Amino acid sequence: MRNLDVSIDAVLHLQKQVELLKNYDYDGVDSEYALIADLEEQGDGLHEALVREIVTGSFFGGIREDFLNLLERIDSIADEAKDAGKLFHLRHIPKEAVDYMFREDVASFIASCLKTAELLRVSITALEKDRMEVLALVEKVERSEEDADMIRYSILGNLLKNEINADVLDIIMLRDFLNTADGIADNAENGSNALQILVAKGYS
Repeated sequence: MRNLDVSIDAVLHLQKQVELLKNYDYDGVDSEYALIADLEEQGDGLHEALVREIVTGSFFGGIREDFLNLLERIDSIADEAKDAGKLFHLRHIPKEAVDYMFREDVASFIASCLKTAELLRVSITALEKDRMEVLALVEKVERSEEDADMIRYSILGNLLKNEINADVLDIIMLRDFLNTADGIADNAENGSNALQILVAKGYS
């Protein structure tokens, strides 16, 4: 699905943005945000076209809503990537606060969010091939989302201690970034749940 490819590309650029932030490349951070925002806009256009196609198309009873739910979750992946990246674009936090956040493995957190979205893509590809494989992949999506949550909790635990007495606004912004980025994995998991329902309804 082209719209999911675009959403995953947005997450890849968020991953690059985080790496640039780690190296205090604030210009690069802003440039990556511009790319994320452009991809999110592309995704919106694809989303609208697919929704029109499904609404006006012929589907067996009950599955139209499941496809629309899946499309919404895919679109939300790009939305969350944009909203997370926008935080670093709007406020350039000082190097000391950046270093403090990166005491924990932020890169692994973003990588887990990305992996969850990529597993959703594999699951969708399997939908028209092997229903049992879809169910197995849905379980992998769920485990990947749980992994992202565990890493996020660890980062948040350290961050909220604020051992460096950073500006409270910086700590709040970093917390919001982690919670917003976590929406990438959450929406991928919710998308996999929609796939599970489609399988249960006999779609293949």
